[in-house]
Amino acid sequence: MGMKRIIISVIALIFLLTNLYAQDFRIEIGGSYFYPLETAFREIYGKGIIIGLDIGKKIWKNMEIHVEANYFTKKGELTFTKEKTRVKILPLGTHLRYIFLKNILHLYAGAGLTYTLFEEKNPIGRVRENKLGYKIKIGGFKRIKGFKKILKQFIIDVHMNYHYCKMKPAEIQFNAGGFDLGVSFGFEF
Repeated sequence: MGMKRIIISVIALIFLLTNLYAQDFRIEIGGSYFYPLETAFREIYGKGIIIGLDIGKKIWKNMEIHVEANYFTKKGELTFTKEKTRVKILPLGTHLRYIFLKNILHLYAGAGLTYTLFEEKNPIGRVRENKLGYKIKIGGFKRIKGFKKILKQFIIDVHMNYHYCKMKPAEIQFNAGGFDLGVSFGFEF
């Protein structure tokens, strides 16, 4: 029941953002290189790529609200038994972002809440847990100007995130978050 509410809330927020006046609305898709904080997690799964979608809307002067969904999946092997295992992490978040130094490069810093869905599956069993965490994000984006109208709205966004979400899906408590460094491409309307 709780998961359905979250999905409906995210869809409603996206709908609200897209229906407000179109100016200062941004949509981005990109990838990041994920470095998990937990040593045991890195030993089993290593590091890897996160893909994501970010939708943002200016709400007041230099302040924006963003909703984003990211996806990480990786195969590994269990430490002792060496059996194959697979993990999926899906952080869904809503963040506020402040843009400053709006010259050639627009720098920003922001933070917000994430609802992280975690699943690990292997021959021993399957564990799932969903928890609330937080994310801190810094970065900068550049508008790429071109000779066609749509290219005037094209942007490149480089960012670094810190995601924290403490979980205990089985008997071991760990942080499902970490650092990631990435790039996104999108359009601003």
